[in-house]
Amino acid sequence: MTFLSRRSYYTVDPANVEHILKTNFENYPKGGESHYRLFDLLGNGILNTDGNMWRMHRKLGSLEFSVKKLRHLTASVYKRNALKLVDELITSNQEVDVQELLLDMTFQSICEVAFGSVFDPERDCTAEAGSIAVALDNAQEMITRRYMYPWWKINKFLGIGSERVFREDMTKFNNFLMDMIERKESQMQNEVECRDRDYAPVQDLLSRFLWAQEKTSHQDTLASRKSKQMIKDAMMSFVLAGRDTTASTLSWFLYCMCIYPDKQEKIFEELVKLENLTLRGNGNKNEIDVTARSYSDENGEVAARRAHEAGQMFVNAKTSKLNDYERNMFNLSRKFAEEVLIYENLHSNSLPYLHSALAETLRLYPAVPRDGKVALKADILPDGTRLRAGDQVAYIPYAMGRMQFLWGPDASSFNPERWIRDGCFQPESPFKFTAFQAGPRMCLGKDAAYLQMKLTAALLIRFFRFELVPNHPVEYRMMNVMTMKHGLRVNVTVRKMNQEV
Repeated sequence: MTFLSRRSYYTVDPANVEHILKTNFENYPKGGESHYRLFDLLGNGILNTDGNMWRMHRKLGSLEFSVKKLRHLTASVYKRNALKLVDELITSNQEVDVQELLLDMTFQSICEVAFGSVFDPERDCTAEAGSIAVALDNAQEMITRRYMYPWWKINKFLGIGSERVFREDMTKFNNFLMDMIERKESQMQNEVECRDRDYAPVQDLLSRFLWAQEKTSHQDTLASRKSKQMIKDAMMSFVLAGRDTTASTLSWFLYCMCIYPDKQEKIFEELVKLENLTLRGNGNKNEIDVTARSYSDENGEVAARRAHEAGQMFVNAKTSKLNDYERNMFNLSRKFAEEVLIYENLHSNSLPYLHSALAETLRLYPAVPRDGKVALKADILPDGTRLRAGDQVAYIPYAMGRMQFLWGPDASSFNPERWIRDGCFQPESPFKFTAFQAGPRMCLGKDAAYLQMKLTAALLIRFFRFELVPNHPVEYRMMNVMTMKHGLRVNVTVRKMNQEV
């Protein structure tokens, strides 16, 4: 394909993908044109850089996803925010836009991971800024138009049309990021008397970047010249990656659960079986209906303690407004989260069907449906395609997930069973299943994303049934991340506590 004398190639061949992302990785950067087009959104963050800058971001970011850190995230941040979502659904008596709720949940989570503090709209936003999450969504949609409208540079220069809207939304979000950075700097300065130069007292992502900058401030290295702008760019990339991709995948997962209710029930059965096995291992041999009653028999003091430990400081005020059945479900969800949805169960093959359903969702609805590179030097792809220096080449995860030569005649169907062999989840080659990229740029947060998605999906399917609101339109929104244009409106039904499989 040729456009304005520029040649572009699109591929769905795993051999070509492996060549581009791994074998000849250094020859296929994102490129200067893509960097320029996305710079106003991503700056020089990890999602928009190559070379040494990218390596620096990746090195610092990788420390956030150690096994120890993932255990902490599972037990605290992810669980706490997923339970807040459960609380909202328990008391909901009408249809809800679950995509909006999931975006809010993942935004809360990534703020805690990135900034080390819970997002508070009253504290972290000015009245004029409005919702910064909405501003971020709008900015992403506006910048996507740069790929389709060659005259975007003129609009940017004149400050009109979508470029004016984009600039206003980015101002809101950039102000939020800079406020968070300045607040964290002040916090770290207040702690200076209790630490030395080789000790980092806090372990959130922003603190790690600030600490690395401080340690190199007197050295003649690339990192020593980084400013607040560089750190802001880093935070922007991690917020986008941690919020939008996870919420998008969970939304499409629930959409698939609505379209394929039999798959929804299979996941529920798997969760109940794991629950019974876990509780028997803890000395409780009762079946799930007895277990549910024992959960609900706990008095308010115990329920309050459990919720407090999960970070729900508002539990007394909230539970006082619940009826008996809702209060029982409130307690039951916490017991299930604390004793069943532990790191070991989520990280292992204890829930193969749930894991397979999430992978199948990513196969059909990858969060990032397209990824492009530029050839630095002339090259020949494994399928014989000859590229000249400067040619653009892109692999298309969305199309790859629907290719029959890769996935068989049922490639367009939602079929989690395709991932299961001998009762266990079996991963595919990352060059065939490209939802998390592959090679040196493999997604840093892959394991964290699966943990958060499995924990959230398990809580939702264990306690609720989901049905798509009749005639609700499900369309793609024009963004780099594949969200739904009109949200996902569903009817939510609380499952009976004594339901047996």
